[in-house]
This record gives sequence, structure tokens and C-alpha cells, in this order.
Amino acid sequence: MPEPAAPPGVAVIMTCYNEGPYIGAAVRSVLDQSRAEWITAIVIADDGSDAETLAVLREIEGWDARIRVLYGPGGVGLPGQRRNAIAETDEPVLAILDGDDLWTPDKLERQLPVLAGDAAIGLVYADFCVFPNQNLAAARRAGVLDITGAARLSHAYFLNDPPIIPSTTMLRRTAYDAAGGFDAAVRVFEDTDFYLRLARVTRFALVDAPLLYKRQRGSSITGGRNDLMAHHAFVALKAAADEPALLPLVPRRLAERARKLGNQRFLLGDRAGAVRLLRLAVRLDPSNRRAWQSLLAATLFPALALRLLGSGGRARQAALGAA
Repeated sequence: MPEPAAPPGVAVIMTCYNEGPYIGAAVRSVLDQSRAEWITAIVIADDGSDAETLAVLREIEGWDARIRVLYGPGGVGLPGQRRNAIAETDEPVLAILDGDDLWTPDKLERQLPVLAGDAAIGLVYADFCVFPNQNLAAARRAGVLDITGAARLSHAYFLNDPPIIPSTTMLRRTAYDAAGGFDAAVRVFEDTDFYLRLARVTRFALVDAPLLYKRQRGSSITGGRNDLMAHHAFVALKAAADEPALLPLVPRRLAERARKLGNQRFLLGDRAGAVRLLRLAVRLDPSNRRAWQSLLAATLFPALALRLLGSGGRARQAALGAA
């Protein structure tokens, strides 16, 4: 892939909240980039972490002159942290990394030429691997959808949700500003809310390779929550309020979100939770064949379903920390 003639400066936007055991490795994955010289700023926004994490952050500040830590009072929330960190930079390119995730060494090298080579592209995302807490050996490639060729990008994202994980992304500041940035009032699925708005003002590109190791922790924002469908509904209706053509698609979107959450609960051993979510999925969208298949498997043949998943299913369980 050809390099840009003059690579634009990259600001790495990181967040941290009580992630002392992980934040050091995350920062190292930034500093160890094959094209680390393209990075001109690394801003870490802390949201009132515990003393142990603050001690780690103070040590990290001395690792590299480009690193700056914003010590917040707490209670800002993840989207607010990102907004604060971005406001402290003026680089034309932003790259996001959460404090417990890890970039592969070639992430910037693979993504920046794509962004710099086409002014119509405002966001580049990538595939990623999921792993449970500290067990990197159990990492499993997630697999993301390529929606970049869709004629109506916001509709394609609304219905299919690749997913786009913030830590895999690199984005143009002008596109970020045009979309209004992250909404600090949206505390869960703030990334989905932002990308739906971003899809209306720019094009996306995909590097179809895993460029991130995403850590699964029970203490993460969405880990173990029972109210995720309510947050999905809020984000979907918020998007439909901004773009009314999305309103008839809301049941289909929510059915697919319920199906995926139900499958995850099934893999985690929560059969009752899985059945509840899968029943919701088929009520929202009776034409969703995959939801019906999952519901029948979870309801009538749970043991058989796990056996049929075989080694692939066990790998998915291990990546979620359930095996």
C-alpha cells in the first residue's frame, strides 16, 4: 500500500478509569507502532481513577514527551472523556484507543494511507480480536462487515452494525467536527450514536484485518448489564429523530441487537437470559430467520446446540471468558 507523501500528524485519544493493570500495556502498544513517528500527541483522559491507577498514569507520563494525561475529577463518562481529550489536540487525524485495549504494531501503518489517500473518507475501521481479561492466548477474531460501498451508509450501519469498535478507528478531524463529535449525554453505545451521525457526513473505509485486541472484562461499561436493550432502543430512536427515514427500521435493528445479545448470553451459560432476549427478537421482527433458529436451539435443544457449535463455539466461549 503506498504511503502518503506527507503523513498528517496523528493524535492518539485514550481514556482511562481504574484501568491501572491495563493502561500501561495499551500505551506501549501505541509507542511500539511500526510508524510511531506519525504520532504527534498522545492524550489520556482520566475520569477520577483510584490511587493505584493514578500512580501508574504518573509513571506513564514520563515515558514519552508526546504523552499528556488529563486528570479529571470523575463522573464525566467515556464520551465526555473523549471530547475533552480531542479538544486538547489540533492534529488533523484522530486515533482512538480505550485504556484496556491493545493495538497491533501495524495499525497506523495500515490505516493512515487509506485515510490520507482519499479526501472523501472520514473514518477507517478494522477487524479485531476479542480476548478474556489477561488471557491473550484465547483471542478470537471477531469478523466485521464491510458496509463501505453502501449507497445509503447511515441506513447500512443502522441495520447491520459491522460492528465498528472505537479502538479500531482512525478518523479525520473535519469529519468528527461535522458530525458534532461524541455526545457526552449518551453514556452507553455512544460510539453507535456517533457513527450514525458520522455516516451522514462522510464515507467509511475498512482495513479487513485484525488491528486490535479487545479485552472482555466483567467490569467494562457493558459487561454483565441487564439493561442493554433499553440503551439500544434509546440510541435507535435518537437516530430516527435526526433521520426520520430510519424510524420504520427501528424494530429490525432492535431485533438484531436482541438476537446477538441472546446468543452471547447463551454462550455465557445464561439460558434463561438468552431465551428472553431471543423471544424479544422474534417479536420485534418475525421475519428474522436467524433469531428463530437461535430461539429454537436455546429453548428445545440447548445441549445439542452447544455440541454442534464444536470447537468454534468453545473458542467463542473462551474469548468471552466463559470457558
